[in-house]
Amino acid sequence: MEKLAIKPGILGSGLGILAGLIEMSIGAQILPWIGNKESPVVLGLITFFLSGIALLSVLSARNHVKLTNDRKLAIFFGVLLPAAICFTTVGRLWYLPGSLLIMTCLLLAYEFWFGQSKLSSPKIICRKFWVNQILGGIGSLIILVSVALAFLNSNFALFQSEILIKADRFRFEILPMDIVRFTNLSGGVTTIEDIEVSLVMVVYIFLILGAVIALISSLAKSRIFKGIGGILVFTGLTLSLFWLPGILAQTEFPSGGFQNIVGLLGMGWYISTVGMSLIMITSLFQLQPGNTKS
Repeated sequence: MEKLAIKPGILGSGLGILAGLIEMSIGAQILPWIGNKESPVVLGLITFFLSGIALLSVLSARNHVKLTNDRKLAIFFGVLLPAAICFTTVGRLWYLPGSLLIMTCLLLAYEFWFGQSKLSSPKIICRKFWVNQILGGIGSLIILVSVALAFLNSNFALFQSEILIKADRFRFEILPMDIVRFTNLSGGVTTIEDIEVSLVMVVYIFLILGAVIALISSLAKSRIFKGIGGILVFTGLTLSLFWLPGILAQTEFPSGGFQNIVGLLGMGWYISTVGMSLIMITSLFQLQPGNTKS
């Protein structure tokens, strides 16, 4: 199993490095293959760098028996995050290396946490700290579900406000992954316009990335990485507040409309805050239901 996990990881990382070099060198000539990216040199460099991290992580997994749980998680995330992120940086060129790295993640997860002997294999839910694991997992899932619901229902937006501009009523919403939507509610016909804003995507990436890291870390019983996930979610929520005026400045939202910013935040922002709070509490404190023997 160890060789099965290492070989596709090395191959996927190597192909990823090659994809990054191709995007940097001739990306402008093969735009359909790289997803019509506007900055192929920069994105190619990012792909090259992340693929290198994935390669180092895979090579570090060769002697997994002596690894601590936190180091196993570091290796796992070192493969998983580049595999996921580079789907957005290099387009079709990442289909094969990305698939190989995702396969590597599954094999590493089995090798690290599920493929050990019955005597040494840790249970997914530890009886001693099951409260921490469950609450941390719930906090992570709350965030992920909130983001998913925002795709279907704008009530779960990070920002939602209805205001009057002259004689017309408009509704402004911030939705995943990079949409600022303003809707004209006046008149007999409702008109909707969506504007893509990269800052919105950055916020949602922080939220999703942090929640995924916290969820996996909760199952793997790592308070360190759970805390890192919580910090990423907190960063995303904080950036959404600081960037909100600049984000809405790209629409017709009036510059004087931020007097009551808390009242303008959407349900998605508050739900994510609740999830982040659960993650941070369970990463800082070991909550135990009692003196239960493990």
